[in-house]
Amino acid sequence: IADNEDTSCGIGGFHPTWLQRFNSPKSFLVNNGLLGTLNGATFTHFIGCISTLEKRYAFETQVTGLILMAEELCPFLLGFLLGYFGSRTHRPRFIAASMCISTLSSFVLAGPYFLYGPIRDTSVLKDYVNQTDFQLCGNRETDELCNKSPRILAVSLLFIGLIMKGLGNTAFYSIGTPFLDDNIDKKNTALYLATSMTLQLLGPALGFLLSSFCLQFYEDPFYDPGFGPDDPRWVGAWWMGFVIIGMFMFIFMLPAWLYPRHFPGVNDINSSKKRVLTSVIEYLKDMKTVLIRLYKNPLLMCNQLGTIMRINAIEGYYILMPKYLEMQFKQSASMANLLSGPVVIVLMMIGIMGGGFGISKFRPSARKLTGGIVITQILTVISFIACMLIMCQSTERSGTDTIAGSEFSLENDCNRDCFCTTKAYTPICEPDSKSEYFSPCYAGCIDYKEEDGKKIYTNCSCVHDEAGKFTHGDAQDGFCGFQCQGLMAYVIILSAGKFVFSCLGVANPIITLRAVDPADKSVVIGAVSPLYSLLAFFPYPLIYGALTDSSCQVWEKSCGKTGNCWIYDLDDFRYKLHGVTILFLALAAFFDICVWILSKNLHNLYVEADSAVVANEEREMNTLEHPSSDTEMVENISRSETESDQESSVLKKINNSSTEKMVP
Repeated sequence: IADNEDTSCGIGGFHPTWLQRFNSPKSFLVNNGLLGTLNGATFTHFIGCISTLEKRYAFETQVTGLILMAEELCPFLLGFLLGYFGSRTHRPRFIAASMCISTLSSFVLAGPYFLYGPIRDTSVLKDYVNQTDFQLCGNRETDELCNKSPRILAVSLLFIGLIMKGLGNTAFYSIGTPFLDDNIDKKNTALYLATSMTLQLLGPALGFLLSSFCLQFYEDPFYDPGFGPDDPRWVGAWWMGFVIIGMFMFIFMLPAWLYPRHFPGVNDINSSKKRVLTSVIEYLKDMKTVLIRLYKNPLLMCNQLGTIMRINAIEGYYILMPKYLEMQFKQSASMANLLSGPVVIVLMMIGIMGGGFGISKFRPSARKLTGGIVITQILTVISFIACMLIMCQSTERSGTDTIAGSEFSLENDCNRDCFCTTKAYTPICEPDSKSEYFSPCYAGCIDYKEEDGKKIYTNCSCVHDEAGKFTHGDAQDGFCGFQCQGLMAYVIILSAGKFVFSCLGVANPIITLRAVDPADKSVVIGAVSPLYSLLAFFPYPLIYGALTDSSCQVWEKSCGKTGNCWIYDLDDFRYKLHGVTILFLALAAFFDICVWILSKNLHNLYVEADSAVVANEEREMNTLEHPSSDTEMVENISRSETESDQESSVLKKINNSSTEKMVP
């Protein structure tokens, strides 16, 4: 019989009566779901701030890819150990401890701001904007502008912060869902897990909304840089979102310490796990045979390879979507995040829930289910092809730019002696020809004046006439007028494609479960997880980061170092981003067709799962009533628990990948 410490809310000698009203799985579900929401928000807030972070600390998108890989190190290296040992401890407190790490990671991610303060390069940018020094032709950059770069330490803190986040998330997702499943009536498992998944799906939307809100403020909210969020020099308050998430995570993490080892009226089968060492050793000895059997299963491997291709496509595209909207459609970072998140994610939520309900109600055969996956995959490919064809007319930059390899050379005869730099992007526009110049210096401007509160640069030697010859003219501050009607069409088509994509998002895990021997169900997710890391979660940030940087035309260069990209070849970026995504989706469709062909011998997609629960319950009852020995009893309990946990383990993986990182 469990003691008070095991079944009542509280910690140590603190077990007040009023606290026991929260001693239920429903209370734990709400608290755990809110923590999952905040976990998902952290990831998408980081995604929404990528372009701002690259601008602030002057690093390339390939470096961003390396930073994003950090979150996958702990699941890859420690996932099995954390899940194994965490399940043999006081699980709610293990979850609380993991959330302490995640909370701390949020503040570490905001650490570069608190370490270096607001951009006291801000003073440098202020010089570029409001003074004639360093901005006009003929003013040489001075040594005092070459301050020690915070890039290396800032990147290191972001990398460490995501490692910590990955560590906390691995423990959270490995323990939370199985604990909930162990403490509820099995007939209510689907309802509880659906509620948990819905709460966690709110996380990505919340993260994008939060980044959209925070990036409307300057990095130092109390400082006026002299330009607004639409200006390319704007550095939004990226750090603010991490602090807000960290504070709320700390608040919701505290109740997790107070939940009991198990809820009243529930037998703690988990407590017997400490006695199954013999069974575990025997199981590990058999692991080689099991792995060979799984990796030789063509239906399983085709299904997993299709999922891996989808992860590469959708996650790779998703991390660059805000940047693409900023560059292609001239949106501010705040607006790009608003368009990237809520609408798309809400439709994906509807698709996932509607698809799951439809599968549960109509129970299509394996051939129909896998055929539906193929159809939705093909429709998704078509939607991305349509998105690739939507473009906006590029702004004319003639008069100064000459092609040097894959990059623009901003130097020309008219500005060669101006001592210009690309430290700050200060666009100006020649209104007659609608030509844009990188800065007044590169336009050859030697003076300026104020007219109606707007800065007009005069005597610009790189302004050209109708014949294309250089002449001395004027240019005004800011971008040329930009109109593009394709943005809404792009968002609508993309949202429709994501909705279709998500409708059968729960079908692949069902196929995974039914493609293997019942005895291998508890092993299959752990067995294929290394494939996910090696072929998807590690490569996609590097692949998409490299293709983004390869489209750059003008880099930030100062003090002999190359930083972030200021200007992209938009057509090249558009074709590469969508082309690589379409390639991955097409490969996924190929493997889905293979699954459809191989699924003809796959039966009992739904009946087997129901009978397994009954069989497990009967075996457990027989074992408890007629135990032949302690060892036999422990082995039977272990087998029963393993099989009953397998469904929730798969759903846990779905929650982890499809809700936090938007991979159905």
